[in-house]
Amino acid sequence: MSDRFQPITMEQLTDWVFTELEEKDSIFGIPSGAFFTPNESDRFRLSNYGVTLETPFGVAAGPHTQMAQNIIVSWLVGARFIELKTVQTLDELDVNKPCIDLEDEGYNVEWSQELKVHQSFDEYLRAWVLIHALHHKLGFPGDAPGMIFNMSVGYDLQGILQPNVQWYLDVMDDASEYLGPYVDIVAERYPEIRDIDIPTRISDTMTLSTMHGCPPEEIEHISTYLLAERGLHTSVKCNPTLLGADSVRGIINDELGFTDIVVPDEAFGHDLKYVDAIPMFHNLKRIAEDKGLTFGLKLSNTLEVENHRPTFPDDDMMYMSGRALHAVTSNLALKLSEEFGGDMLLSFAGGADAFNVSDLIRSGMTTITVCSDLLKTGGYLRLPQYIEELNLRLDKAGARNLSEFADAPLEDLRTYATAVSYRKESFRTDRSKTSRKLGLFDCIEAPCVDECPVSQDVPAYMRAVREGRFDDAVDITRADNPVPSILGRVCDHLCETTCIRTHLDQPLAIRDMKRFIMSHETWPRVPERSAPIGAKVAIIGAGPAGIAAAQALGIAGISVTIYEAHPYAGGMVGGAIPAYRLPQFEIDKDMAILDELGVEIRYGQK
Repeated sequence: MSDRFQPITMEQLTDWVFTELEEKDSIFGIPSGAFFTPNESDRFRLSNYGVTLETPFGVAAGPHTQMAQNIIVSWLVGARFIELKTVQTLDELDVNKPCIDLEDEGYNVEWSQELKVHQSFDEYLRAWVLIHALHHKLGFPGDAPGMIFNMSVGYDLQGILQPNVQWYLDVMDDASEYLGPYVDIVAERYPEIRDIDIPTRISDTMTLSTMHGCPPEEIEHISTYLLAERGLHTSVKCNPTLLGADSVRGIINDELGFTDIVVPDEAFGHDLKYVDAIPMFHNLKRIAEDKGLTFGLKLSNTLEVENHRPTFPDDDMMYMSGRALHAVTSNLALKLSEEFGGDMLLSFAGGADAFNVSDLIRSGMTTITVCSDLLKTGGYLRLPQYIEELNLRLDKAGARNLSEFADAPLEDLRTYATAVSYRKESFRTDRSKTSRKLGLFDCIEAPCVDECPVSQDVPAYMRAVREGRFDDAVDITRADNPVPSILGRVCDHLCETTCIRTHLDQPLAIRDMKRFIMSHETWPRVPERSAPIGAKVAIIGAGPAGIAAAQALGIAGISVTIYEAHPYAGGMVGGAIPAYRLPQFEIDKDMAILDELGVEIRYGQK
């Protein structure tokens, strides 16, 4: 057993893809209904680095772009600007584990590549070949998929000049020596691949991944080499610290309410400074233009903060990502856009999600890549919503394409960056985990069931409603809830605080759904009662607990008498909640079962 990535063979990968597609109409668990089907009339298509991208969205270099199957899945659901995991000459690393803690915002202590350089190339080539085959197999328009594989290297020029990284750059530019054997393997399952003209150049674009603390002169030397010597369209990934200590801390600690986050002085001390960055970026832009290439910026890297998470006990520092970084990155984008008068290619990655990508596109961001958001529940299947939301915004704006949609990008970015906010305390995403021991398939059980005091089968009754089986929904609800008509109106619905939809948008309205279900019940059906067994039980109190106990005992064939001090049943429910909130009819429905079971209630008795 090992916790390290173990690549499978191309034969295994190919059989997996085509067998699952043929037998289950899915690939790597993604149903075909969730595949993004490009159309040449899609309004969000754009040109980038001379390539027509079918969407402006993609996956950032990280866990989603190390293995071929991850890259293929991201492409299936709509990613078209795919940032391949960073490659470096030191390719035998012991990666800290656990290394990622993602609840709402994300933290990590390690995101290094676990594969050797030649293995990384192998994974990228496999994905390249299979995506071209699937583009043809699925009948998508065009001779080739409209996508870009964007390379990433680090972390210093000396390392990039080492033989293994030089070999990597060579074969990514011309993979003809390795392409043929993989085409032959795929042809065993899909002979039509031989009719496809698969480009031997996998990538001619590069994002320089700079480590925290990389000196400015080193960044400039590497970028100059990539542009002038390698002829690669090049972007530099910027750290959030480029915005400056006062601005970063003001946003993180004050505006966003992350009072427990400490961004240390050293993070600003050893990272690239704005005063050094601007002349460098101008110079690199001139070099690129002289070479007929494009220079751009990637915004942004993670933010170095002091570690206070018990997940990483042995590390002094951790790195913030995700939603908390969004306001910082948006303001950095504004500062740089104003510096260059909007004439700088910007790719955005910093807390992007389905609900803000349209504003980012309108604000001049060319491509948007995500990582942290796809590590949340739903995984890759979160990405189709990005496209849906962008389409809705294009409709609302009456825009025929992205150029019409982003007609005043700098002005829109000023508005967006000034207004964007996210308060830590406004989201409860810390309650979806359960105290149950984690088994191999334990994740199948919904956390709302754990949180419910009666372990109500919420997923089952929600499914019944979705399928229009309202009578079944009533039966499911009453099976483990003795007072569902009452609780559909007055339950404190703690189940909703654990709902995993909080990691996507907002919790499902579970209590309101119960109320909706019970509105379809004209009068309760009494459960089948066991034969009387001659036993008698007295219950003190006709509150919800007493009613529940009486119902269970009555069904079991036991004679029940409830002694209630008040002149009504239901406890606080019966006496303190006004009728407009809980009509007497709803209480009567739940109490009717007790009458049918022969339960006697003696009121006015302590």
